[in-house]
Amino acid sequence: MSGEFLNKTKKIIGLFGLFVLTIGHAFAQEVNATVQVVAPRVQLSNKEILNTLQNSIQQFINNRKWTEEKIAIEEKVNFSLFININAINNDQFEGTAQLQVTRPVYNSSYKTTVMQFNDEDISFAYREFENLDYQENMNMNDLTTLLAYYVYIAMGVEFDSFGELGGSPFFSKAQAIVNIMTNKPGWNQGDGRGFRNRFYLADNFNSPRFKDFRKLNYQYHREGMDQFSEDPLVAREQITSSLKLIAETSQSNRNSLLQKLFFTTKWPELVEIYKGATTAEKTIIVRLLNELDPTNAQRYEKIKS
Repeated sequence: MSGEFLNKTKKIIGLFGLFVLTIGHAFAQEVNATVQVVAPRVQLSNKEILNTLQNSIQQFINNRKWTEEKIAIEEKVNFSLFININAINNDQFEGTAQLQVTRPVYNSSYKTTVMQFNDEDISFAYREFENLDYQENMNMNDLTTLLAYYVYIAMGVEFDSFGELGGSPFFSKAQAIVNIMTNKPGWNQGDGRGFRNRFYLADNFNSPRFKDFRKLNYQYHREGMDQFSEDPLVAREQITSSLKLIAETSQSNRNSLLQKLFFTTKWPELVEIYKGATTAEKTIIVRLLNELDPTNAQRYEKIKS
């Protein structure tokens, strides 16, 4: 990995004050994933296969080293993966998945959701108790390649929230996976629901056109949320400033996937943040949020109450 990535990692460590270099300090894998696999609409003679699949996925993700860097236990990237199987044909599984990435807010017990992504079109083959393996730059197994994609997206989003554009190495890996999986179901432009699919998610994160939305991730979390324990007023002002910058640049990207994902994820938190604002602030922010996210306009009205 690059020196730039290592520097960003050190900044993250310093941010929380949790890492002290001592002899014998423990390091671990970089990811802490919680996995749930369900199939409520599928008739199964062997229901235990879902538990086996769930445990295999979780162990595969959490026990693997995803980078060459040493990551302290306290720095693990936390995310959940909910897989809903809606069809099983022999060893072939089809369904949907939801990825949710969270990260702690500095000097508090609160964990903020950084991103939620609903994947409407997943498919893979799985035989109970089979060994899950993955090799970078090739598709050994559709399931593990899919899981690797989710891991790199989660790591990219988390690192972006701690350092401006800090997730770039991981988004590049996610894009490489998309390139490998060309013409596989679920990996193409027209798959899933509109442009909310794996193809466009990787494309948006890697495109210079959408850098402002990635910078919003950093400004919102590091310069905004992480400052609430010291000065809520300043923290709220920083979040407002970051949203205003997006408003200035979003006219040509109003329907971008990253913008929609941000507000789909953040609208409940934004409502709570601005309930404590002054009347003048509330008026400004409700107007701004309605402009940026008209889908949730009615929900933003709760800020005024």
